[in-house]
Amino acid sequence: MIGLDDIFTRLEIALEAGGIAWWEMEIPSGVVFFSENKTNMIGRKAGDFTHYTHFTDLIHPDDYESAMKAMKDHLEGKVPHYETRYRIKHKKGHYITFYDRGKIVYKDGDTLKIAGIVIDVTDRLKFN
Repeated sequence: MIGLDDIFTRLEIALEAGGIAWWEMEIPSGVVFFSENKTNMIGRKAGDFTHYTHFTDLIHPDDYESAMKAMKDHLEGKVPHYETRYRIKHKKGHYITFYDRGKIVYKDGDTLKIAGIVIDVTDRLKFN
């Protein structure tokens, strides 16, 4: 019988192989939790990221407003999911492109938890 830890390990390996990472964000605190692959994809260390702005500060200036609008529209109930694509700065200075999708998974008063995935679609865009 496969244990729960084995299942989680296999899932993390599969996500990493696909260039995918999971994330969670708490509101109003802005605290984030994520798989280490999210920071690995941008050449950075997981310990450097504890608040969502540590990620959003790395979004390409031309993509920042649309990414923030996508989140705002979801938080305001205008769309059922947060969904966007943006360029995010790699530690080496170049940008990679993330497809980011999530949704509110917990709500209690003003406290929300949003969970989702990011997918590195940089190479996929080269084929289009």
